[in-house]
Amino acid sequence: MVIPSLLYYARPNALMREVAERLGCLPSGAGLRDEVWSKRSEIRRRVELLAEEEEFAAMGERSLQQLLWQDDDYWSREFTAVSGYTVTWLFAQGSVPPFLSAWRDGQTAWPFGGQPFPREFLYTTDPLLRLRALLPDWPAPDYGRERVHLDALEQLESGLILARADRYDLLAQVLRADGDPLLDRVRPAFEASVRDQSVSALRSALIPERRERDFLFRAYAAPGDPEPDDPAFAVDWDAVRAAARRDDEELRRHGPTVVGHPACPPDVRRYAAEHWRDGFVWSRLLSDRDTGLALLRELPMESDLSLAVPFGYAGANGVTVQDVLELAHPADFVLRDAAELPGIRRYDPLQCVITKQDTRGAELLCKGIAELADRYLGEDADAWTNGCRLVRDADFSGSVVELFQAALSQGSQTSQTSQTSQTS
Repeated sequence: MVIPSLLYYARPNALMREVAERLGCLPSGAGLRDEVWSKRSEIRRRVELLAEEEEFAAMGERSLQQLLWQDDDYWSREFTAVSGYTVTWLFAQGSVPPFLSAWRDGQTAWPFGGQPFPREFLYTTDPLLRLRALLPDWPAPDYGRERVHLDALEQLESGLILARADRYDLLAQVLRADGDPLLDRVRPAFEASVRDQSVSALRSALIPERRERDFLFRAYAAPGDPEPDDPAFAVDWDAVRAAARRDDEELRRHGPTVVGHPACPPDVRRYAAEHWRDGFVWSRLLSDRDTGLALLRELPMESDLSLAVPFGYAGANGVTVQDVLELAHPADFVLRDAAELPGIRRYDPLQCVITKQDTRGAELLCKGIAELADRYLGEDADAWTNGCRLVRDADFSGSVVELFQAALSQGSQTSQTSQTSQTS
């Protein structure tokens, strides 16, 4: 008999054996298969490793806070690893730390020693930090920083931000810089913008670049004059709906771009979730918490698409582990997906390399499930047995949290019935 998915999350060996015997999964006195113990050990190892990683990350964040705001720790910054996550987190804090402001304004050297200049500076709207992305060796020729090589779209976007901030003096500085940092195809737009003190040249030059790179902008931008540097540019969503209904292959291929648009309507996202069974589409959907909550609540999970894999790619503002365990259903799907048990399509058949990020969602869900199991069921064999029976019951369609609540409730009822029978 197949071992219920829930049983893999039980902690004590004796408990697993007892519940398996009650369920008829093995004759009394027989042992569980080696692969069952191996999978249970793997789950617990994941839980322990992830707890250690989270503790290490918390320590790192506290250390980074100290480096950002205490000038007496300046020397430590040269030995601090600056990553895309570090810089993105830094920008999310709002105000720029004093030491970074000093570097931005050309008063101090790059504060992170030999660390490379991070491309994440392209995501800031601060004009001077954008200038740094265009000219990472400014203001001194011997500054020694590795230049970030921007393509035409990125250079024009950065230039347009400077122009919109009325910093034509900085645009002029880019034009005068040694080393010709600007690509030949964008230089005329910079020159015209400085000459006319206007955003129009840069804006006009950016439109074809955006069309070339952005399928949604090229094919479905609303009639009129869309802003080429606006992530929420107006889209003809009726045309998108019509293309979706006729199963347009190109639209389906660019599904993540479609659902990732900030103004994508709920009905389009719902259609994509149901019909475009693609992990990258779902990762975008789960990255918007309101959208993700609605989908987890309304759509039962199916074996043709893993939930754990796209969940691992959901952003910081997306759904949480608790959201998934409270809403995703049926529970058996979530339990099997997190434990990477057979029967669920997790990766594209052509995907030959599985990265750490691909398995991140399963690790997070494993940890959440194991912690809930310990909290709700503990070592109560009655509750574990009832939970395993519910998992095997085709009529049970609740979430993981609902499964534990029902198992605990039924376990209590079983215990009370037994006590009453003994008293009688």
